[in-house]
Amino acid sequence: MTKLAYTFVAGVTLAGAGCHESDIDPMMRQEKWKPYWSTTLFSDGRAMRQPPEHTVPREHVLDAATSPPVTQALLTRGHDRYDIHCAVCHGYAGDGDSVVAGKMSLRPPPTFHSEKLRPYTVAQIFDVETSGYGYMPTYASEISVPDRWAIAHYIKALQLSQHATIEDVPAAERGSLDKPAAKPEGAEHGHEHSEKKE
Repeated sequence: MTKLAYTFVAGVTLAGAGCHESDIDPMMRQEKWKPYWSTTLFSDGRAMRQPPEHTVPREHVLDAATSPPVTQALLTRGHDRYDIHCAVCHGYAGDGDSVVAGKMSLRPPPTFHSEKLRPYTVAQIFDVETSGYGYMPTYASEISVPDRWAIAHYIKALQLSQHATIEDVPAAERGSLDKPAAKPEGAEHGHEHSEKKE
């Protein structure tokens, strides 16, 4: 035999020696049907079946499908989580004015008050947090599903705060908008500093 033949035989022998029946995953060798295969087991001849009612994919997040109701507690939580995770890039007012944004010359984080982002729904904001968008990575592993909903609602509140009109204020509350600002504590007791007369 030539040297090349010996090398080939030795390689096949070594390769075969490494493959034992116990090394092969039995799940890979089990009988199964693949999509679009046919079978005589079902009357329609199709291997693919409609999943039973209420079947949920294992990747599905059960509590991500529906936004929770908006409450003061939800917005407070969203404010807190926003300041921790989002303000560093998008700014505390959601205007994209932050130290990090100032150093991202290629594409700084956008303002939430732009004509493009203001129409975003809470669900769309939640989806961006979950899947990422552009240079923004996904935050699915860092922020829980309930907190992502809370942040999304808080961002909508931020947008409203910067574009609110008098019509957005309940009629019963509008009168309080014209009241003068409260005096500093102690001012009503005559503790104001006055110039000393000579």
